Amino acid sequence: MFRYASAPPLRLAAVAACLTATLAVTAPAAGAAPAAVQGTKSVQLQWASAWPADPPFQSGVLTVGGVYTCTEPAGTSVAVSFNALQIVPLAMPSGSGTLPCGPGVIDAPWELAGFPNADVHSGWTNILLTFDGQGLPPQEFTA
Repeated sequence: MFRYASAPPLRLAAVAACLTATLAVTAPAAGAAPAAVQGTKSVQLQWASAWPADPPFQSGVLTVGGVYTCTEPAGTSVAVSFNALQIVPLAMPSGSGTLPCGPGVIDAPWELAGFPNADVHSGWTNILLTFDGQGLPPQEFTA
């Protein structure tokens, strides 16, 4: 039967010292500060309202709104936009804007008026909302 030669004690001590030094360099210090806490961003789409068009005299406007939270540092903002679909007659209103952030912006009301559109009307409306670059599932309202 073959037997491995045992390593000299000095070599074992050197390997142990290298491992200890490597772990000490890569391990965080006990008093290290935690990573910066990121703010919270969330939105709820709760309603839609249509100001119907009166062609050829006036374009209509679809307005959407709800509540949002954005606890990023004060002075920053979050992008919000929507695309909507209204059927009979077909209309595809849209809108975009920004909402302010800050430590106290929790469950704050928001609303966003769409761009004027000659086809906007009252009735069934399917809305696709994008908040902070993330698309949300479509929601249906009677505007």
